[in-house]
Amino acid sequence: MNITGPAQPQYPASDASKIAAEGIREQLTRLDQNVAEVARGEASDALASGSRDRALVEQSEIVRAVRANARSLEASNQVIGTILDIKV
Repeated sequence: MNITGPAQPQYPASDASKIAAEGIREQLTRLDQNVAEVARGEASDALASGSRDRALVEQSEIVRAVRANARSLEASNQVIGTILDIKV
């Protein structure tokens, strides 16, 4: 017998899960860029206090967006788990 695939079937992630995971990745990238910008500004003392305030506000927005995407991902996974429980 020739088995070329994995032992368990691969189920594609739902669209909601994909969107939530992509949202988390985008926000983490945004956070990395934001932190690097603040670090560069502090190192060269070029970051004005208004810019620093903007960066901190933006970081708070990023954290909220990551949390929202994480909740969406969790809800999507719960729905998928419920569907699998019902079908099993």
